Amino acid sequence: MSKEKDKQRLLFGKGTVEDLEKGRRMFEMLAQVFTRPIVTMVGWENSITQEQKQRITIERMKQIKEANGNPIIEATDYEALVYIMTVSLTSPLDTAAYHIYAYLFRKFYPDKAKEIFEDHEGQKLDQWIEEPELKRLKQWLHKTSQKAKP
Repeated sequence: MSKEKDKQRLLFGKGTVEDLEKGRRMFEMLAQVFTRPIVTMVGWENSITQEQKQRITIERMKQIKEANGNPIIEATDYEALVYIMTVSLTSPLDTAAYHIYAYLFRKFYPDKAKEIFEDHEGQKLDQWIEEPELKRLKQWLHKTSQKAKP
């Protein structure tokens, strides 16, 4: 883009072209908060409560704020929690998935977690197995929701 066009584009506003681009990306990401579907285990879409849907929206908005205009490439921790919850309704979780679920549950529901999980469960994720697994899950959830977007 030429400098003349940059000047014309900024004639009525303050800031740089980079600021405008960042604002455009932020607007697009904010729109995705409301349009990107929530990924669940197939057949368990109706098991997500209204409270969980609202919390996903809030967590997505926090994620956008923290990204500060940078591209988002993974779902939120709360989306991962909800997805694992729906998976657990179809079959038992393996050890890594159980630890990830306990960790995320403790993060979002610390008071309830005390009633459900033993004190030592879910405190930290194993950096070699569970942390990369959670990252892959969140990336997959984001990619899947992007593809399914209306």
